[in-house]
Parts: sequence; C-alpha cells; structure tokens
Amino acid sequence: MRSILRSSLSITPLVCELLVMGLLFKSWIAWLALIIVYLTSTQPVSSFLIRSLERYPVFEPAAHTTSDAQAIVILGGGLPRPSPETQGFRPSTFTLERLRYGAWLQKQTDLPVLVSGGGFRPEAEIMAHSLNEEFGIPVTWQEDQSINTWENALYSREVLPETITRVIVVTHGWHMPRAVYSYEQAGFDVIPAPGMLTEKADSGFKLRRWIPSARHLMDSEKAVREYIGYCWYRLAY
Repeated sequence: MRSILRSSLSITPLVCELLVMGLLFKSWIAWLALIIVYLTSTQPVSSFLIRSLERYPVFEPAAHTTSDAQAIVILGGGLPRPSPETQGFRPSTFTLERLRYGAWLQKQTDLPVLVSGGGFRPEAEIMAHSLNEEFGIPVTWQEDQSINTWENALYSREVLPETITRVIVVTHGWHMPRAVYSYEQAGFDVIPAPGMLTEKADSGFKLRRWIPSARHLMDSEKAVREYIGYCWYRLAY
C-alpha cells in the first residue's frame, strides 16, 4: 500500500492537487482524486490505457518487404544508470529493452543502425557501447543531442545522410504514436517496429485484477504522459 501511495504522486500533478484541496476543504474533490488513483492502479484500467496507445502491429521481417528500408533507428528510453560493477554506465531498463529488440531486427535485416538519445550523459554513447559489446551489433551513427522524442527525429535527420528517407523506428509500443508523428514531421517515411507490447488481458471478471498495484499505477502514468505529449506535439509543431 505504501508503494501505491508513493507511485500515486507521479500519476499527474492535477490528481495530487485535487487530493490536497479535498482534504483541506473536506469536499468531494478528495474522494474524486482517491477514486482516480484507485482506478488507475488496477490492471483493467492500466491495460486499457496502455493498449489504446499500441496502435501499430508487431513488425515481422519475414512477413514484410524491408528491402526499401534504409536504416534502423533505436530510440533511447532514459538516462543511463551508474554501473559500479563495471565502473561505467548501463542503459536504462526501457533503453535496454529497445536495444535488445533493435539488435534482433538488425540481424534479420542487416541494415545499418542509428541510436538516438542525448542528455548530460548522452544515451547514444552508452547505447552504442552496449550494442557493440553485448549484442555484437555495429552502430553506424550516433545522435547524442536530443532530450525528447521530437528532437530525436529532428537531430536524426541532421545525422543521417540525405539519401536515407525510409527508416525502421524501434521503441516501445506505447511510445510509438509520438515517435512516428515526430519522425514523419522530420521528413522520414516511417516503418514502425513497436516492441514490448502489452500482453492481452484475460476476459471476464476476476477480483484479483481489481486489487490496486504500484506497477499498474506506473503503467497508467506512462499512458497519461504519452497522451499529453502526443497532443502537445500535434498542437505545438
């Protein structure tokens, strides 16, 4: 329960503000905030939110024509973490999942790879090292200036040769709508390769699915953040 309450602080600032206001003024707003936190921490609601973002089907190289694709772009998923055991840094969990899938795709297609991700500790550098050392995949280009998905696309266009216009984009399924929109606006013809898709939930009512969980609350937070980010991109760019 404590972990759920801690995670609820990240669902949205609005919910936290509603809860505080409701508690201070003893109004129905507190109950509304608690209901939102409860629902978004359950498996049916979090799965619905995440799956609603997974609009693109699984990319299967054997079942698709990839001869016209010119490169694979793997997007970073968070700043690298310190790795004391290796006296260096390691990719974040999200990034590592994308690297693993991107490495598999590279072996299936034999296309050159671009890794994208910046920050004060550039993701691209750690991603390239991981692909080379741990997966045996060479990295042709590194884009290490971006700090968000829009800049991933913008700076990828600057790094890649002008002749490369059709790319396979690798990221999580819930992140793919924002990634596709960003890369299309940057001038690319995008082949989505969504990975780590949510497992289909069992049908029918099961009480355990409605027991709140911090993991499901974090999934809901990811979905809400993606919807806000996608809408912002559509309005701002």
